[in-house]
Amino acid sequence: MSRMSKSKLPNIVILASGNGSNFEAIVNATRKGILNANILRLITNKKCFAEERAKKLGISHTRLKDNWAEELFVLLKELAPDLVVLAGFMKILPSKIVNNFKIVNIHPSLLPAFPGKDAIKQAYEYGVKVTGITIHFVDEGVDTGPIIFQKALEIDGLTLEEVEKEIHKLEHKHYPQVIESILNS
Repeated sequence: MSRMSKSKLPNIVILASGNGSNFEAIVNATRKGILNANILRLITNKKCFAEERAKKLGISHTRLKDNWAEELFVLLKELAPDLVVLAGFMKILPSKIVNNFKIVNIHPSLLPAFPGKDAIKQAYEYGVKVTGITIHFVDEGVDTGPIIFQKALEIDGLTLEEVEKEIHKLEHKHYPQVIESILNS
C-alpha cells in the first residue's frame, strides 16, 4: 500500500441508485490498500440501500432532490473530485456534467452488447453463452463511452441467479483495480 497521506491521495465521488454493493467493494478496497484514493462522498438520487451502507461504513452521503442534475453539477464543482465513479447510478448524466468531469462506469455486459437497464437479464434471456463486465468512461450516450476494461464470463448452464452472483463477483474484484489504475498509473 502506498504510504501517501490521506490528503495527497486522489479524491473520488461515488454515485449510486441501488443496493450499493459496488460502492461497498470500492470502500473496502480503499481500506485494504487495493485502491489508493479518498472517497469524498456517496451521492444518491433516491432512497436506496447504498445509503445504509454509507452510514455503516462512515462515508459522507448526499441524496439529490428532484432537480438532481443541477444540484449534482454544483456539488461536483464544490467537491472537485479527480474521478466520479458510477456504481449503479440509474440516471443519464447531462452533457454539462459529462463534459466537466472525468467519469467512469461499470456495466454488467460485454458492451456494446446489452447496454442500458437489466443487462444481465437481457443477455441471459437472449441465450448468450458468454457475457461479462465492461468498465468504460462515460460520454453523453447510454453505455457508449470508451471501453477501459472487459472481463468475460461463460454462463452456459447457469441459472439467472447464478449469473448475477458471478457478475457481481467480477465487478467487486475488478472495478476497484481499474479505478486504481486510472487514478494512480
